[in-house]
Amino acid sequence: MSSTPSVTDDPFLLVPRDASDTREVLRVLRKTRLYALRALLRPPRAHVSESARRVLVRLREGLEPLIQSDGERLLAVIGTPDVLPSLLSAASGAHPMDECLDVAVPALLVGLDGAGVRPAAALHYRVLGDPLTTLTHPLGPLRAAGVRALRLDSEGLRVDLGAGWTTLPQLAEGPAPGERHAPLRRGHLCVHDTNPLWSLEEHPSKHGNATDLAGRDVTEWCDALDAALELIEVGLPAHFAELQHTLRRVVPVGFHPERHLSASYTEAPGLIYMTLHPDVLTLAEAIVHETQHGKLNALLWQDVVLLNGRSEWTTSPVRDDLRPLMGVLLAVHAFVPVAALHRGLAEADHPLSRTEPFAARREAVLASNADGLRTLYRLGQWTDTGARLRGALGRMQDACVLAAPVLPTQLA
Repeated sequence: MSSTPSVTDDPFLLVPRDASDTREVLRVLRKTRLYALRALLRPPRAHVSESARRVLVRLREGLEPLIQSDGERLLAVIGTPDVLPSLLSAASGAHPMDECLDVAVPALLVGLDGAGVRPAAALHYRVLGDPLTTLTHPLGPLRAAGVRALRLDSEGLRVDLGAGWTTLPQLAEGPAPGERHAPLRRGHLCVHDTNPLWSLEEHPSKHGNATDLAGRDVTEWCDALDAALELIEVGLPAHFAELQHTLRRVVPVGFHPERHLSASYTEAPGLIYMTLHPDVLTLAEAIVHETQHGKLNALLWQDVVLLNGRSEWTTSPVRDDLRPLMGVLLAVHAFVPVAALHRGLAEADHPLSRTEPFAARREAVLASNADGLRTLYRLGQWTDTGARLRGALGRMQDACVLAAPVLPTQLA
């Protein structure tokens, strides 16, 4: 296997050299989960309903001692794809707090119960909207006949269906076979998505990210995604290892034979949306690309990185429309590791790397990255953390360019 890229200096939030670099990613992800946890602990803003205020006060009474006794397992469950996106969406104001709580908190209690957490002080949650007909679970959705409240204490989890309390095993044995999250070489394929922002879309060629298997079997999706993950393991083995932390869930959103579409959200690190595609390299690139977005999105909850990232607008190397400078950074941060994937596959002498389409794609990505970096260097106003990221991007791009073959278009 290739060990590419070998960059002597700090590859901050790019392609790790080894497990020590992954610790940096884990630190960023942990701080993002702490930020989300604060959404449950701090007094809610004025626009939150009175019912939500009362629920949050009662929930905090149980969370505060749990933080002291079992804080790491609590943070691990906070970081799951059914909890984190809703809490961050509520914290940012991107989605109504009441609706976010009705997704995140039941999933949090179910996840804590599944992790064996038994708090001494009860965690109690009364549903704010209509009774829940689905409880999210790490294995997939559990169908329920109208859950009105949940309680997790030293005896385990119980749910109120309006006619008394029952335990989770009595409620349902597990998700229906067609709704189970299907395991991949990294993460899971998920056909039940709870991200409250799934319908929001910035790409001009897409209209949201509704779950869609495109009439294909789950097995076909898993085989294609696993083949792409295997390609990443060959080209970027350390990056593949890191995916156990940065790729939690893939949501299928259709099939396009001639183009590939993917998406991710600032509020949902580790959750990506992808269409199916017949080319395995295209899928592998998309996984690298979107999980890179997840790492940068997690960092953005802690540091703006680019002081003028939202106010300075410019052309983008990967989009036809004008984009804020942050959009250019997101693109370059995603595609410099894609260039590293190409380099790793070539150094491993993977059969794909011997083809003309691969060579053309490699050249195009390197040129696009160079264009984007020039824009960032020319216009960017960086924080200290941003300058660290900019330096890592430049070094990795230079290493990929030096390792690339000289192509006829470069000689012209």
